[in-house]
Amino acid sequence: MQHNAYQQLEHDFLLRFPHGLQDEAWLALGKKHRGIDRVLQLCRDGLSEPLLHAAIDSGNTAAVIDCCRQIVSRCTTVSTFERMAFRNYLAFSDVHRPFVAALYALLYRFDEASFADFVEVLQLCRHDGKTNAAKWPLVSCFLAYSDPQQHVCIKPTTIKRLAARLDVDIAYRPLPNYDTYCRVQAMVQQFRAHSTLAAGQDNIIAQAIMYCAAA
Repeated sequence: MQHNAYQQLEHDFLLRFPHGLQDEAWLALGKKHRGIDRVLQLCRDGLSEPLLHAAIDSGNTAAVIDCCRQIVSRCTTVSTFERMAFRNYLAFSDVHRPFVAALYALLYRFDEASFADFVEVLQLCRHDGKTNAAKWPLVSCFLAYSDPQQHVCIKPTTIKRLAARLDVDIAYRPLPNYDTYCRVQAMVQQFRAHSTLAAGQDNIIAQAIMYCAAA
């Protein structure tokens, strides 16, 4: 049944874009998100394992923090409100070192503990209501753009609608958590496994196909 649901998603995408990923309307849509390549480059160049490790060891986190600011400001999956919250969060300089250490563990260890630690660090300034950075799009964007073959972006409203359409239980909770993340990750991987269009594409493209089909 679920296999058919994934196939139906691809069918619905092709109804909207008959020529698939070469469809003019799809390519025009892609131009609106041209900044993705820059975000991928920022992650590749500014969040490499050696750079993060050196920043943690030296305590000189300025370059990494600036890179993260740029990534979040350019991510179309992150809302204006979430960008402001992240900017306000980073205004507290005492969070910089724990943030970079938690980001390093999240990207290069990625397990339940590192995920929970990263979310906790993003809540360090929660006493100030304007600094609530522990949001799904913020947490997931660093993962998704650092390794789009493995990781996914999570926009709550969209992902809940998609999961309902596919009859997948993602055990959604508003506070980012490892269990929900892994369930969404598996859902996207399942779509890639059943989709001709998404075959050979990364999760960024696979998710874009899914979202457009479910819209």
